[in-house]
Amino acid sequence: MKTVFITGGATGIGAASVEKFATEGWQVLFLDTEEEAALNLCRKFNENRVIFRKGDTRNRVEIREAVSTAILMFGGVDAVIANAGIYQKSSLFDIRDEVLDEMIDVNIKGTIHTLQVTIPFLKERSGSIVINASSQNFIGKPNSFVYGLTKGALEEITKSLAVELGPCGVRVNSVCPGTIRTQLANKAISNWAEMTGKTETECWQEEAALFPLGRIGKPKEVAELIYFLASDAASFCTGGLFPVDGGIKAK
Repeated sequence: MKTVFITGGATGIGAASVEKFATEGWQVLFLDTEEEAALNLCRKFNENRVIFRKGDTRNRVEIREAVSTAILMFGGVDAVIANAGIYQKSSLFDIRDEVLDEMIDVNIKGTIHTLQVTIPFLKERSGSIVINASSQNFIGKPNSFVYGLTKGALEEITKSLAVELGPCGVRVNSVCPGTIRTQLANKAISNWAEMTGKTETECWQEEAALFPLGRIGKPKEVAELIYFLASDAASFCTGGLFPVDGGIKAK
């Protein structure tokens, strides 16, 4: 039985990924700061196969302690899903240093910390890494300067590590979601409504209209791609950025 370690697994795409891997028979350990949501998620599954540990990816010690649990209980790690991330509205001209620092710390440094801790174990099993990047790896968005910047850094992490770890049999890929109905997207839409004076419903409708498919994505649709890339079915895929964006990259 294989084991996956997922960061930011309590809600949204992370929670959908926990559910997908567990349903497919994997052992799951996930890390998050939102304890209540995480425990509610765990109650859906056999407590011995889906394990939550409270922790913040900005803290290597907390990641290391969580991964140690996976090693102790499950014997190793076969896949890592670096999903944890945050969003705050920003433009080049009004960004505050504390917002800049926080988004870099979580979205970039948190991903780096996660990979620093887990890659030695992945090498032992020729494992796989899937990073949650963004459609902003391909397109720009207003009032999303720093978020896009941090997600752009994940592209370089993906490509560099794919080349470096390929000889070890470790694959590295990123998924690049468009707008997905998550807490993070809810926050972005709320900010948009506040800035424009429109209702949140109007903002959601305008956002959906941007996509050729004409709708907002679902977390489980991203989780399906994450699972594929982590699994042996994607054994010749590495260094890729895979859109799951309702076609917005094609426009």
